Amino acid sequence: MLLPHNPNAFTRSSLDRASLLRKDEAWLAKALEDPQALLLPFNKGRPYLCESGEKLFVRWLAPHVYGLHGDKGLPLIFLGNDTNGDPNFACEIADPSALGDLGFFEELRPAAPRLEYDKLPIVGTAKALFEWHGRNKYCANCGTPSRVIEGGWVRKCDACNAEHYPRVDPVCIMVPTFGDKCFLGRQKPWPKGMHSALAGFIEPGEAIEEAVARETLEEAGLSVKHVEMHSTQPWPFPHSLMIGVLCEVEDANDKVDTTELESGRWFTRDEAKLLIAAKHPDAWAPPPFAIAHQLLKTWSER
Repeated sequence: MLLPHNPNAFTRSSLDRASLLRKDEAWLAKALEDPQALLLPFNKGRPYLCESGEKLFVRWLAPHVYGLHGDKGLPLIFLGNDTNGDPNFACEIADPSALGDLGFFEELRPAAPRLEYDKLPIVGTAKALFEWHGRNKYCANCGTPSRVIEGGWVRKCDACNAEHYPRVDPVCIMVPTFGDKCFLGRQKPWPKGMHSALAGFIEPGEAIEEAVARETLEEAGLSVKHVEMHSTQPWPFPHSLMIGVLCEVEDANDKVDTTELESGRWFTRDEAKLLIAAKHPDAWAPPPFAIAHQLLKTWSER
């Protein structure tokens, strides 16, 4: 179901996840045999793509490829039914050479800016689920190996009967502002000139607003006095939910914690516009598929 516009990549999936149907193993088996079903292969977290000009596209294959080349030791994931009612699946291919020259496996993060936009939420969902399964093969309750049920959306422990559901890690990501300036941070591993929003995981027992205030104070020494929610973004690296905010701080007297950041910098609204347009002379911001870009864009256009 497509809700009102969200400016972020990896959102607004066109698939109906059919959560009630995926509980039915017989229905899932029949769906996999549907001649109109589509299969998205992965190999070690890399989706199967093809290229045309400057654009990348998902290289869907027929479902029988799973029977021929799918890794049966890893989950077959039912992603949902598309707008035509056709079931979509994803599986792991153990030997990437088995598919010949039909396409190529590519890391999603560098590929995402060139990948067809409406398929990003589908590919991102599959990647996040594969990542979660890779880290959760054993029951967290008793340590027994668990098995995959409900089309890859649940793991069941037959020893203690516990059920485990895919984990989503909430992360607050924020652009602090003071008057006509905004503050962006820089981490040492980043390419030269790159600056971005501050971010951190939300801790147990913490409200979003409290996490924003804590992280902003810890990383930049800035005290938050107002938090404005902007938007959210599923982020499949590995399975986070980015919660984007703009936050007003009490003053511009930053004190960067160099264990968290290499440095930080204030940008005027005009400079922020140059960052968004990739025209700033000595700094640059994340590309449009990142929520940090959308936060900065919203603030710069006010």
